[in-house]
Amino acid sequence: MAKTHFSGPVLFSSARASLEGLNIAAWPDQVVYMDDFTGVALDSTNDWTVVKDSSASAAILADTIGGFVKLSSQATTDNDGASIQGNEIFGLPSTAGEKLYFEARFSMSDADQMDLFIGLCENFATNPENCLAASNRIGFQIDDGDATPHLISESGDSETDTTLAAANDFADDTNVTVSFVATKGTSTDTVQYYINRSLVGTHTTNIPTANMAAAAMEISGDASGTKSMSIDYILVAQDRGVSY
Repeated sequence: MAKTHFSGPVLFSSARASLEGLNIAAWPDQVVYMDDFTGVALDSTNDWTVVKDSSASAAILADTIGGFVKLSSQATTDNDGASIQGNEIFGLPSTAGEKLYFEARFSMSDADQMDLFIGLCENFATNPENCLAASNRIGFQIDDGDATPHLISESGDSETDTTLAAANDFADDTNVTVSFVATKGTSTDTVQYYINRSLVGTHTTNIPTANMAAAAMEISGDASGTKSMSIDYILVAQDRGVSY
């Protein structure tokens, strides 16, 4: 009896395009990092660098189903916030056809009165808002005063910024899943962006090739209440020698 052999990863049941080709278990042809924030405390020594303003905070939420980390600004303080960033170990693969995946699920306390970025970027220091000034980035951004997400690809300080339609606006205290898949092309690199695993846009310009880190940042947009971002999980995966 002939044996069946599989040449690639097992795909998710009912796989959607945003996750197509992503493995579901240990597979040496992809390097995978996922933090589900299920620990007792945020590991700011080995896993994450926390950059925040003095009275802002970054902490695992206790007794929360699924595990969340909460980034919080100081109460009643404008332009105050917190961020987390990992190690610069991810980037667009150098072999045509190979991919870089990112996905995160999070909510915002006040979607149109905050600045926010989540995705991959170069490491930054001193202030959380310096994430927005990083020279190389791919991800999703909210600008204070508008709940409409921006799709960002930035390479060497040259940025492509696509503002989505209002139908994609984020809502207060509502979890949203954001994803992107960056693909190394033979002549043109691409990034496809997804919200709740539905394709919302594609960039073919200013796709960075630099090493980047998983990152999330929130900044309060006014002095009313306490602005925060609660992140359920962050996942990054990068192909290395995959044959699709």
